[in-house]
Amino acid sequence: MRLRPSNISDMLPRRSKINDLSVPYRSGSSYIIGMATLLTAMLCAFAVLASEPFVVPSIGPTIFIIVGFPLSEQAHPRNILYSTVIAIIAGVISLALFGLIDVAPDLNDLSWTRSGALVVAVAIAVGGIIAFRSIHAPAVATAMIIAAGLLKNPVDWLSVFLGVLAVTIIGVAVNRACGKPQALWWRPQPPGE
Repeated sequence: MRLRPSNISDMLPRRSKINDLSVPYRSGSSYIIGMATLLTAMLCAFAVLASEPFVVPSIGPTIFIIVGFPLSEQAHPRNILYSTVIAIIAGVISLALFGLIDVAPDLNDLSWTRSGALVVAVAIAVGGIIAFRSIHAPAVATAMIIAAGLLKNPVDWLSVFLGVLAVTIIGVAVNRACGKPQALWWRPQPPGE
């Protein structure tokens, strides 16, 4: 007989499933709105002060998942960080494969070359995320942002990662300080779940 739970899933009712966003445990609406606003404001302040692109559209869903669904597999810090690195690499590879490293974005008049880069970036990102079992869907948007040519140089790519890192560390720390159950790194999901 165990006297205390050994992991987060042991704290939930047996019918609970915590490997997706349909988790029965969800933070309250006020907490989600307040924390999402606070984390976004903090990241925007960092971006303004550093004059770096820490704020990209894919970070919004990351913030929402961290504060709204802390038990989700997608909220595990390992998954967030690994998938972001994979997505950045996928975007850069696709730019290089299609010769678009130094080409301005052309989303208003999308070319076949840019379309190819976007498709390949998504394929590489999704394949890498699955291969590393680091499911965090918003990261795929990061691959597309880079393949679209919206972030053009290594400093920008690093800035995106640093923004995600900051949001992850602060979001997880605040969740845990507020008593929200949250994996500190990773809780592997059994195969087939």
